[in-house]
Amino acid sequence: MLKVIIIIILVVGAIVGGLLTLRSSGRAGMPSEDVLKRAAKRARELDAADEDK
Repeated sequence: MLKVIIIIILVVGAIVGGLLTLRSSGRAGMPSEDVLKRAAKRARELDAADEDK
């Protein structure tokens, strides 16, 4: 019975650890808010320049 409890605790710990890792790495590839704002501004400028031509 003790072995079953230990195995269950290890499995739950592994699942929780995996979920925490996924949660923390979910936004790892996202650029900062400042970079996103500059990219949006540049896109608007390029659209405005294309409309003037």
